Amino acid sequence: MIAAFLPPVGFGNTLPLLLPQVPNHEARPYRDFAPLLLANLNALIFDYVARQKVQGQHLNFYIVEQLPFVPPEAFSRRFGTRTAEAIIREDVLRLIYTAQDMTGFAADQGHAGPPFPWDPEDRLRRRARLDALFFHLYGLDRDEADYVMRTFPIVREQEQAAYGGRFRTRALVLAYMAALSAGNPDANVVG
Repeated sequence: MIAAFLPPVGFGNTLPLLLPQVPNHEARPYRDFAPLLLANLNALIFDYVARQKVQGQHLNFYIVEQLPFVPPEAFSRRFGTRTAEAIIREDVLRLIYTAQDMTGFAADQGHAGPPFPWDPEDRLRRRARLDALFFHLYGLDRDEADYVMRTFPIVREQEQAAYGGRFRTRALVLAYMAALSAGNPDANVVG
């Protein structure tokens, strides 16, 4: 699964569009929920489940409808003093707002500053923290998360080539899972 924010233009049938409908009784506007949905769609655990269902190279909408999304109320779960929602919104903002063309998104998120610099190490760590958080939200323990990450051989091989034989995403995700469990979502983990 590869998900992204896209401008309002026409799309073909092999690109499912997900436009979250916020219930009338809930005071969470679309722009507030969209980063949570985007992070969910790009989580390793979500991709793992999607790969179990996709038979080819197209993710048709009838398959998307069968995939397990984290329910909105789960984003209020606390990890120490912060909610899952706060962690996700911070990381998604910093991962997306790296160029002026995303200024509108940043403004919707309440950020008025300049784009964040592109920092590969920071991006790796933020993606790993998000993956760790979603493993928790989906109810997976450390061993189950480790199994899921081992089913991504291309990621493992690319990282082992780039990082002297280390599968950094795996190490960082497992370290962030421990930090989140300990109530320290802002821990500076080693991986």
